[in-house]
Amino acid sequence: MLLDKILYSYGNFDWVPLLGIWEAVGYATLLVL
Repeated sequence: MLLDKILYSYGNFDWVPLLGIWEAVGYATLLVL
């Protein structure tokens, strides 16, 4: 899954920027559904 790749890519970085990505992904998912 794309989320797995994102988590793997950002695994060595701070989690704060990742929260913004999760929000964007979650919002995009709602639009798709």
